[in-house]
Amino acid sequence: MVKKFACVALALGVLTTLVACVSTSTSDSANGVDTVLVEGFGAEYQDLFEEQIAKPFTEETGIQVKYSAGGSGAEQYAAIRAANGDPGFDLAVMTSLELYQGSRDEMLTPVTPQQVPNMARLPQKLLNNTYGVGAIQDIQQVVLMYNRTAFPQPPTSWGVQWDPEYRSGALIFNPANILGVYALLNAAELDGGGIDDIDPGFARTVELAKYALATPTRSAEAVPFMAKETATAFPYLDGRAAIYSKTNNYDFTVPREGTYASLGSLGIPVGATHKDSAYKLIDYWLSEEVQQRWALAYNVGPAITGLQFSPDFAAKHITTPEALEEIKIADAATVVKNRTEWSRQWAEAVR
Repeated sequence: MVKKFACVALALGVLTTLVACVSTSTSDSANGVDTVLVEGFGAEYQDLFEEQIAKPFTEETGIQVKYSAGGSGAEQYAAIRAANGDPGFDLAVMTSLELYQGSRDEMLTPVTPQQVPNMARLPQKLLNNTYGVGAIQDIQQVVLMYNRTAFPQPPTSWGVQWDPEYRSGALIFNPANILGVYALLNAAELDGGGIDDIDPGFARTVELAKYALATPTRSAEAVPFMAKETATAFPYLDGRAAIYSKTNNYDFTVPREGTYASLGSLGIPVGATHKDSAYKLIDYWLSEEVQQRWALAYNVGPAITGLQFSPDFAAKHITTPEALEEIKIADAATVVKNRTEWSRQWAEAVR
């Protein structure tokens, strides 16, 4: 009899454990609380998201937003793929490269104007880079960050990084960071190469690595060099560049050769629990008022056109149809196909 009761108790204990393991998101839904779980970038991005997006969205809709800071866009997508489309969050902040992968792998949910009416506001050039499985919420561009003391006037070419007077303060970003990919493309184009002929970019990387100050992986790793003013000129994204130009002796510019865009993107995993809430959050983010507010807070270009910005802001960021038309967007299929090999070649070049 004791043995029988023990077995019953064990079974009840297992049942209790299983019930306790049900996610908090399911519990929220059962309690009638609409929720959306967002996985995105950390540091200042999380702070801005909470203040500029999550808090006012909840006030307007009643939907609770729970944000977790993850890694890069590539790392967010790796989590989605590893979980076979059910990573435990409803919306991922990534880049358009991950949207391409999600479309190819069928790991992201379709996003169209039917579910997200404000998608209709996106210019066709941006819509083409959503691959039907996400939205683009902002546009960054790769800029040349420079030390104001070393350059009383803004440098006019990406090639200044190889100038003997400045190369000892150069930073060579790892292609594991998308910034490193675009830096390689810009370097290749200086000598007639490009996305389909990257070798000139690696040749320049080998040369610069002999003198460079550091080879960072994450954008934040550049900050100490700016604080000490040892960096001279290096590629950066305009969002962070604008932040640190206000607190350090640095400014940023787009050289005459032009540059590449990095498209901030939102994707919903196919196994997401709160898809309707995720759609609503995307639609909110793409509204005119929020687009303007987010662009000014994060120092980036908006995903929709027709908004008004000051001349100083517009001069530094992609805010007009003309600027969007001019900026280059790297072919996602080519980047995704070659990125692992480019990272291997980069490691050989800088060792």
